[in-house]
Amino acid sequence: MAAAAAVAAPSCPAPPRGLRCAKTVSFPFSASSSRGRVVYGSSYARRWQCRRWAHRPDATTTRIRRPTTPRTAVVRVSCAYSPGAETITACSWNEYVICSDVPVLIEFWASWCGPCRMVTRIVDEIAQEYAGRIKCYKLDTDDYPQVATAYSIDRIPTVLLFKDGEKIHSITGTLPKAVYVKAIEKSIAEQ
Repeated sequence: MAAAAAVAAPSCPAPPRGLRCAKTVSFPFSASSSRGRVVYGSSYARRWQCRRWAHRPDATTTRIRRPTTPRTAVVRVSCAYSPGAETITACSWNEYVICSDVPVLIEFWASWCGPCRMVTRIVDEIAQEYAGRIKCYKLDTDDYPQVATAYSIDRIPTVLLFKDGEKIHSITGTLPKAVYVKAIEKSIAEQ
């Protein structure tokens, strides 16, 4: 009968060493067992059925006690201004791209395009690194297909580099950042 009770008992890990204060106590009211019982803590009330240190004795479901620490307020601030590439429209194309006095990097993208998201991260990094020396913009080809058609863009992501209002370089597909940087450095050196 004792073997059946030992099999039915759930196997739970022992409490962490720092929380153990096991004592062997013999209980006079336990006639079935002549050996002492191991008790965690100083009272029998803290001895629970599954011997897990984190369970409450009266819990019907498994609940873990969390240490009570004073809660601090977490304040998250988000900035509406993104330091990366700005989004432009077909209406602002001439003003921001054609009439620009510095080289301009344009990414043609779409919201459904997975590789476009990777290129967007690269273009945002380039916009931060080359701030003041070049301008970086994004144009959604789904919203403004006439601009993409005017520059013969049939695949996205495509990145165009303009200087003095003329297209000087075109990169199609997802490529390493070094490829974009090399084209930018070449256009800046010619300036």
